Amino acid sequence: MSESQEDLPPDPVGRVGSLTIVGSGPGDAELMAVAGARAAQRADLVVVDSEQHLSVLAHLAEDSLAEMVVADPDEYSQLVTALDAGKHVVRITVDDRLVNGFHDRTLPAILETHRSRTHVVPGISRWDCALTFGAVAPTNSLALLDASTTVPALEDWPTAQTVMVLTTGRRMEGVAARGKEIHGPRGEVLLITGLGTTQQVSQLLHWDEIALNPDDEDTECYLVTGPGVGHSARARLDWFESKPLFDWSVVIPRTKDDFDDLTDQLSRYGATSEVVATLSIEPPRTEQAMEKAIRGLVDGRYLWIVFTSPHAVGAIIDRLAESGLDSRALSGVLIAAVGRGTAEALARHGLGADLVPSGENTADGLAVEFPAHDILIDPLDGVLVPSADVSVASLLEGLGRLGWEAEEVTAYRTVRAAPPPADVRERIKDGMFDAVVFTSSTAVRNMIGIAGKPHAATLVAAIGPATAEACEMHGLRVDVVAEAPTHESVAEGLARFAERRRRERAEQSLPDTKPSMRKRRKRRKAPAEDT
Repeated sequence: MSESQEDLPPDPVGRVGSLTIVGSGPGDAELMAVAGARAAQRADLVVVDSEQHLSVLAHLAEDSLAEMVVADPDEYSQLVTALDAGKHVVRITVDDRLVNGFHDRTLPAILETHRSRTHVVPGISRWDCALTFGAVAPTNSLALLDASTTVPALEDWPTAQTVMVLTTGRRMEGVAARGKEIHGPRGEVLLITGLGTTQQVSQLLHWDEIALNPDDEDTECYLVTGPGVGHSARARLDWFESKPLFDWSVVIPRTKDDFDDLTDQLSRYGATSEVVATLSIEPPRTEQAMEKAIRGLVDGRYLWIVFTSPHAVGAIIDRLAESGLDSRALSGVLIAAVGRGTAEALARHGLGADLVPSGENTADGLAVEFPAHDILIDPLDGVLVPSADVSVASLLEGLGRLGWEAEEVTAYRTVRAAPPPADVRERIKDGMFDAVVFTSSTAVRNMIGIAGKPHAATLVAAIGPATAEACEMHGLRVDVVAEAPTHESVAEGLARFAERRRRERAEQSLPDTKPSMRKRRKRRKAPAEDT
C-alpha cells in the first residue's frame, strides 16, 4: 500500500467515494453536458451554488436517492467529509471559468489530497454564451478580457477586431472610461446584462452612454465591441431575446398531471412558469381494496394491469414496497398505459408498457386499441385498473365487451389543494402574471376556488374547447384555444398569439410591452377624518 493510500481515512462501509465537478451554463443552470447530468442522477449528494439552483436542478436526481444541498462557506470540509464517508458527490457550479471562487480556492485544495477520486466535467463557457445569446457574429480576430476584479491598464487592452469584456457594475465606470479612451466616446458597444436568463437585456450604446444604477454593483456585465455588434448585423442572429414569450411569467394551475413537458415547451418560447397545485393526491379512504389487489397481482390473478395516470403507477409501486416487494412483482403481468406521462412513470421504475394508445391518449382511446380476450390463447381474463376516486366506467365497459373481467380499484383520491401562498394569490389577482394556461375544466374551477380569478389583463390559454367553455362560464375571456389537446399545442398557440399581439402594437406605434406591464391605477387614499 502506498503512503498516499495510508493517509486516506478508512471507509466504514467499504465504498470508495468520488467527487465530480460539473460545470453549468451562466444564467441557466441546466446548460451542462450529458456526462454531468448522468453524474447527478447517480450521485449520493449533489451540492449546488444557491437555493435558486436547488429547484432548477432537483429533477436531475429524481430517479435516485441523491440529497441536494447548497454549498457551505467551508466548502472544502463539506465535500471532503462526504467523499471520505464513501459517498459519490457531485458539485454543480456555474460554467467552467477557472478563476471563480470555487475553482480558484476549493478545487486546488481538493486535488492536493484527493486527486485520484476527483473528476471534472466542463461546462459551457460564458464567453460562448455571450456571443450566442447576445447575437454577435465575431470576426476572425477575437479577444477576451476579464475586467471583473480590476480595470486593465491601457497597454493590457486587446487590439483584436472583436473584443469581449467581462466586468461588474463595481468596475463599470473605470472600464467605460478606458473604452472611451481607446474607441472614442461615440464608439459603439453592446452591453449585455442578465446573460442567459429571461431577464437578459442587450443594449447597443456608445461608450459615453454607459451607466448603471448604484444598486447594480454586483451585476455581471458583458461589453462587446467590433463590426458584429450593430443592429443590422445582429438582426440575423437575434434568436434569444426575440422569442415571442421572452420574459413572460406564466402561471399553470396543476391538477393530476405532470407539467414538466408544458414548462419545457413554454421555456422554449422564452417564458418562465410557476405551477400552482390545485389538487392534492391522497390515499384511498380504506385500505382493504388495495391490499386485495396487490395480493391478486402477486398470486397471478390478473393477466393485465391498466394504468390511467402516473399517480396510479406511484400508488401501486408504493403499496408493493409496503409489502416488501418492488416492480419485479409485475414481471408476469402485461401492462397498458394511458399517455406518454404514464409510460414515462413506468420507465422510471424499470417497467415497460406493452400497450400505449397510438391514437387518442385517453382511457377511451385505450379501450379502442385493447386486444380482445381469446379463450384459446389467454390463460387468464382478469384486468386490474387502479385509478383515482372518479369513474372509469367507459373503460371498464369497453374491456367487458372485449371479453375481459375488469376490476377497478381506488388507488388514490384527488382533493382540492390548499390555497397557494398569499404573495402568489396577490400576483394572480393583480395581473402580475402575463398569462395563465388551463389544461382542464377542473383546473379552472379549482384555481378560482383557491386563488380567485386572474386579472383581466392576464391572457388566458385553454388546452381545448371544453376547458375554454369552463373559463367562459366563470367569466374569463379566453384568448387562446389549442388546436390539439397537447402541451405542445397550447404553448405554440400562446406564442403565436404573443407574436400577433406584438405586430399589432407595432402597427399602432405602441411600445412592445408584456400584458403585465400596464398602467396601474393608484389606490385612492381614504379621506382624513375631521378633527
